[in-house]
Amino acid sequence: MGKEIEAQQENVKNLLNLVQENPELRILPLVDTECVVSDDYGSWVARWDTTEIDFVFVKDERMYRKSADFEDLVDEAMHDFDFSDEKARKIVDGYEWEKVILVNIVP
Repeated sequence: MGKEIEAQQENVKNLLNLVQENPELRILPLVDTECVVSDDYGSWVARWDTTEIDFVFVKDERMYRKSADFEDLVDEAMHDFDFSDEKARKIVDGYEWEKVILVNIVP
């Protein structure tokens, strides 16, 4: 339990630093699907993991992270609309990305 508490303290410290440096940003919890293993209950236990600044975009009820999903969105635009790589990148870059502080919630 000691290492888990140390990690938690470090994660909280990181969040507080990010909030202090970026007070204008929303804080969004990003809950891993493994945290909600069934819909039999109204609440679940998880833990607070890393915190980071990223850009997010919601499309078709799904949230995309620029750091993780940008290339997939470019590929999708190229495939679905027969765009060149350059045009697809411009379009995806033009999405309404919001800069946020993400708090990763994991099992």
